[in-house]
Amino acid sequence: MLRRVLSIIKRTLYPFYFNLKCVNKERVRGLKMSPLYADGMILQCNKPLRIQGQACSGEWVTVRIAGHMQQTCCRSDGRWEVVLEAILPGGPFRMEVSTPKKQLVYKDVYAGEVWLCSGQSNMVVTMRNYLPENRDPNNRVPYRYFSLYPFAPTYPGKWAWGVNRCINRYRYISYTGWRECRSPFLGDLSAIAYYYGEELSSRLGIPVGLIVNPVGGTAEYCWIERHVLQQEFPEILSNWYENSRVTEWMKERAIENIGKSVPEQEQLHPYHPGYCYEVCIRPIKGYPIRGCIWFAGESSAQLNDSVQFERLQELLIRSWRTDWGECFPFNYVQLHGVNYENAFGKGTKYYYSEIREAQRKLLKKIPYVGMAVSYDLSVEDNVHFKNRRPMGERLARLALHYTYGQKDVVPCGPLPREAWLHENLIRIKFDFASGLQTSDGASVQTMKVAGADGKFYPADGRIEEEQLLVACPEVQSPCRVHYAFDAYPCQANLVNGDGLPAVAFEIEITQ
Repeated sequence: MLRRVLSIIKRTLYPFYFNLKCVNKERVRGLKMSPLYADGMILQCNKPLRIQGQACSGEWVTVRIAGHMQQTCCRSDGRWEVVLEAILPGGPFRMEVSTPKKQLVYKDVYAGEVWLCSGQSNMVVTMRNYLPENRDPNNRVPYRYFSLYPFAPTYPGKWAWGVNRCINRYRYISYTGWRECRSPFLGDLSAIAYYYGEELSSRLGIPVGLIVNPVGGTAEYCWIERHVLQQEFPEILSNWYENSRVTEWMKERAIENIGKSVPEQEQLHPYHPGYCYEVCIRPIKGYPIRGCIWFAGESSAQLNDSVQFERLQELLIRSWRTDWGECFPFNYVQLHGVNYENAFGKGTKYYYSEIREAQRKLLKKIPYVGMAVSYDLSVEDNVHFKNRRPMGERLARLALHYTYGQKDVVPCGPLPREAWLHENLIRIKFDFASGLQTSDGASVQTMKVAGADGKFYPADGRIEEEQLLVACPEVQSPCRVHYAFDAYPCQANLVNGDGLPAVAFEIEITQ
């Protein structure tokens, strides 16, 4: 009985327990770095280089790289940090981290652009399925990745013996080390991450490093530190298996993996609040990056609660930025489409369009975020669409335009700015609408208009210069207009001159 009580206390307070355990280990072992610090690593260039680690309390730590050197004294909590001058792109360098008792030496180190690539299964899907039609990149500069991957994926079925115990001990993630983005390692790399990094490497001509850590099927709250959830969203923490704010299929998959239904306090699962943060974010927190790309949202689409999704996504972005101590760029994918009855069975209901709209609203709420459209790449009966290259390249467009200042690169498709009523026509003005047209030469499809009653009717749309004119005789006093707002908007055809699809949207109409 006492053992059970202690187990429940430990699991309930697991972030604190995990932190304390790690710090105590380092007090015994001395100098230690995040697993990302390894031979072949890419360090972020062109901004002050913040290096963090652990050591014995009171020890002096010295860091040397590329002619720069800094020293600091380790704090009483066993942690230390130095900030070196910015390093220009290039290499190879040798990096030394030392205390009077221990020295760590890292070789073949380069300075370049480093991006975190995270989310759920659509970021997981690897290059293995695309190798027959691919060849190794022709990069003349290092292009590398470091993958953190689950040793027991959250696929259907019961996990093998011993997995549950490892998960309770937070031993869920394995590391690849830094690898070149070429054969024989290419097959294990996220396809979207690969095409993203390839485009950056080609356009920037400097080393690129990807840190890849998605976990299939996870929701936003899995990636937020538990004490942050306790402060900002405590309702998600109460009785996970009975919680109406948790998607039913996630509960069912957790029970299937574990092999039985047990309280969260006794058996953890990657779908539990905060778990992916502990195993995928905490070990790399603070490693210098330029920004993050993110693809997730499917696991939240079964809930008719886009407000919850919007709150959690915003909280995730803000909390990660707090962890890194900077407002880094965060670019994400607007959710793709799927015919949910074909994909998941008759009688199912998913709210893909509402999640897309919540994602669009975040563009106005949070600074330094960007969104890439994916609905035109969708397949009807599978949440994992096949054509990965355009998605990676669209995410790269956002970074090239906003982060790297390449204003000749159009960052995205038409993005609605405002809608107003003029002479019985609804006029919609867009950003990034140069060359506004339809992809098939037909009239604009998937337009709908609603009045004060909230009931939407099909509408006709035509293009006039860089504006969209919408007519809907059934609605006398239009209040709202939306585009590509179905779960599977396969007929949506509005694009700009670069062929980039318009953002799915629902906006108010001013009179």
